[in-house]
Amino acid sequence: MRIRLLDLLRCPACIGNLQSVSFVTSGDDDVVEGVLLCACGASYPVIKTIPRMLANAYGLFPAFVARYGDRGELGIAAAARRSANSGPPAIVVRTQESFGYQWTTFSEMACDYRENFWNYLEPATPEFLKGRLGLDAGCGFGRHIYQAATYDAEMIGMDLSQAIEVSYENTKELPNVHLVQGDIYSPPFAPGTFDFVYSVGVLHHLPDPERGVRSLVPLVKMGGTMFVWLYSKKRWLLNFALECVRSVTTRLPYGFVKGMSFAGALVDAVVVLAYTTLRVLPAVGALIERITPARVKLYSRYPFQVLHADWFDRLAAPVRFYYDGPEVAEILENAGLDKVVFAPTGLYGWRASGIRSRG
Repeated sequence: MRIRLLDLLRCPACIGNLQSVSFVTSGDDDVVEGVLLCACGASYPVIKTIPRMLANAYGLFPAFVARYGDRGELGIAAAARRSANSGPPAIVVRTQESFGYQWTTFSEMACDYRENFWNYLEPATPEFLKGRLGLDAGCGFGRHIYQAATYDAEMIGMDLSQAIEVSYENTKELPNVHLVQGDIYSPPFAPGTFDFVYSVGVLHHLPDPERGVRSLVPLVKMGGTMFVWLYSKKRWLLNFALECVRSVTTRLPYGFVKGMSFAGALVDAVVVLAYTTLRVLPAVGALIERITPARVKLYSRYPFQVLHADWFDRLAAPVRFYYDGPEVAEILENAGLDKVVFAPTGLYGWRASGIRSRG
C-alpha cells in the first residue's frame, strides 16, 4: 500500500481518517503488512500490500490475526472477535466466493481488452482519462483498470472478493494503480473523491443494484462522471432459459460448474470456428456474415479462456438482474446524476453514464 492510497482511504464505518501502523514494508516504504486504525475504534488489516476494508476482514484472514493478535495496543484480537459477528448476508458471501473462484481460476490477461474497455465506457475518450483520478468499482482480475491506467489515469481498484489479489498481480508494475478490498455498499472513500467512477458488469450481481449505484454516485466530484454497464432484458427468452438452468447450477460445487462451463465454451468455440472458416469463402461469406449472431462475432475476437470464464459467470454468479434502457437511466437519475445517456451493447447489455451535479 502506497502513502498515496492512505491519503485517499477513509474508514467505511464512519468516513474518518486512518492511521497506518506498519509491520512489514518494502524497500520504498510501501506497507506490505500492517493495520489501519480509525478513531472510531475500527481496524482494518493490510495484507499482501492490499488494505482489506471489510467489516469481517479479520475473519477472512485468521493467519494474520495469529501473527499479530498479541499486539494488544492495536486491538487486533478484539477486532477479530467483532469481525466474527459482523459478516455480510449469505448471498453476499456466496457472491464473494463465486467471483473469487472465477477470477483466481481465469486469472490471466489472455488478450488485449482495449476494444472491450472502450465499448463499455463510451463516450469516454483517452483525453477524458488522462491525469484524472478514477475508481473501478468491482475490478475483478484487473482487465479494465489496466486499460484505464495505460491512458494515464490514476486508478483505484476495489473488489469484494479475493480476485483483488489477481488484480494486483496483473497491475503491480503500474505505479498509477492502487488496490483495496472493499464493499460497494460501504466504500472506504470520502464523498467527492473521484473525477470519475465506473462499474462494469458488477452492479447487476448485487442483491440491490440500485443501492450500489446510490453508494457510488456520492464518491464522484461535482461535475464528474459515473459509468455503468448492466445486463439487458432484450434477450428475454434466453434470459428466462438461463435463469432456469441457474436455479440448479448456482447450488453446485464450483469445480463441477467449471466443467459445465468448459462444455458450453467448447460448443461456442466450434460455432466460432465454423463462422471464421465460412465467412472467408467467396460463395457464402457475405451470407454467413449477415446471418451470424453478434455474440458469435464478438467471441471470434477472443481466446478460449474468455469463453470459458463467461460461461462460468453465467452459471455460477448467485444473482443476476436485467434491465431495459429507460430503467438504467432512471436508476442513475434517481441516484443524483444528470445528462444521463444510455445505449445498447448488442442485445446483451446497456452502457450508461451521467454527470454528478446535485446531491
